[in-house]
Amino acid sequence: MNRNFYLFLMLAVVLPFTSCNDDETILPKTVVFETDFNKVANVNPPDGWSAVFAEYPDGENEFYELNSGIKNLPEPLDQAKKAFMLSGNNHSDALQMWLVKQLSGLAPESKYSIETEVELASKYPDGSVGIGGSPGNSVHLVSKFATQGYTLEKGKTEGENIKLVLKKVEAVPESVMEIDLGDVSINSDQYVYKLITRKKSSDANIVITDKDGKLWTVVGTWSGFEGISSLYYTRIKFTLTKI
Repeated sequence: MNRNFYLFLMLAVVLPFTSCNDDETILPKTVVFETDFNKVANVNPPDGWSAVFAEYPDGENEFYELNSGIKNLPEPLDQAKKAFMLSGNNHSDALQMWLVKQLSGLAPESKYSIETEVELASKYPDGSVGIGGSPGNSVHLVSKFATQGYTLEKGKTEGENIKLVLKKVEAVPESVMEIDLGDVSINSDQYVYKLITRKKSSDANIVITDKDGKLWTVVGTWSGFEGISSLYYTRIKFTLTKI
């Protein structure tokens, strides 16, 4: 055999393994992201999650009693365990309290359906009555997703509320998505902290990742109850399925 024939054999073996580029890397169809805040309590930020508040006037953090961070679970729950606490006094009748994070490792510019599961500690009874609405039924839990993330927009006039706005990609309706997870009420007539779980799929609704396979998520509450809400997030799980 001559030298050219040996070269031909080498190319025949190598080329099939070099024909795929980085953009064609095979990724699993279903990807799961899960955070147990007790396990990441000593990480800053915990597993990439940060707290964001909206629908309150700029500079009024103290008046609205805004508070967040990794805390011990309240009594009668296991106080040796940690959770991500969000708390605020809803003077605006619209206060929003969010946890935000960017997900990565997904297929670039691809469409996904999403199932969200959130476990948190709440103490507000189903059917309870409060100013402006029920502290359990009028505090709504949602998860949101956005290809390009979000902005916090301050009002143009003094006293106008800060707004959290998901960035929409022009002519791409799949660039944002929202899942209604229900409320934060507990099955009790007593104001005592219990762990509750809310789980829901996006069904036919989908969202698209960016060119790097990343996607922003926002999880939390918007409230019609005009009082103090203190919630302890223990676990957040997303199951993303490529369409």
